[in-house]
Amino acid sequence: MTLKSFLLGMCLSFGSAWMFVIAIPTAKMNNLAPVKMNNEEDAALYQHKVSGRIRNGAEIYASNGCYACHTQLIRPTYAGHQIWRDDMAGVVDKAEQIDTRRETTVYDYTGEEYAQIGLMRMGPDLSNLAYRVEKYAALTKLTPEQWLVEHLFNPRNNDLRIGKGGEKLNMSWSNCPSQRYMFDKTPVSGQGDSLALRKKTKRGEQFVPKEEARVLVSYLMSLRRDDAVPLSMDNRPPEVKEEEKK
Repeated sequence: MTLKSFLLGMCLSFGSAWMFVIAIPTAKMNNLAPVKMNNEEDAALYQHKVSGRIRNGAEIYASNGCYACHTQLIRPTYAGHQIWRDDMAGVVDKAEQIDTRRETTVYDYTGEEYAQIGLMRMGPDLSNLAYRVEKYAALTKLTPEQWLVEHLFNPRNNDLRIGKGGEKLNMSWSNCPSQRYMFDKTPVSGQGDSLALRKKTKRGEQFVPKEEARVLVSYLMSLRRDDAVPLSMDNRPPEVKEEEKK
């Protein structure tokens, strides 16, 4: 084998892998074709909108490596029964006849510079994090935004999780890193910052989240895959679809 043929073979090997794994998927994601909500000729097009603040929050989320431990991907049902796990793939409220469970689609990442699919699940999947935070916050008498701020400052704060019997749940198991650098200690002005931590400080002082923490919280509160998808993209298993008809 000559050096020329060796280099050509190496370039073809790595080049074809790069093309099929990176180049082609990136091109497709950047040029997603609009999809109609149903088969009717005048049907509306499906749109998944993302605001500028949420885009900025996605960049902070990525830059801090949150995707290394958290996924945002409800796998297809043939790859696992994730759609039935509590609050993971959506919310079920039979009394209100609400069922938002569904698998992830490529359109869920529209508007983000980097699709936060994730690397592994060392922490819980965050596809529908906003729903869970609303429930946790209600039990702790905090707003969802306040709960997330407290969690970012100290993920092992036992005051943030309340069990069904009203008991505090042990959060010492969490290996989520604290984002304390996103907070400042400032003098209290007026009634104080609405997102100030409950952590005790010297009189007249408070811990408040910096702007990047507030933007990150806005992004995390946007994580709810509850929009109705077109019929052509509705890959929920037959059991779930039948439950809706009952």
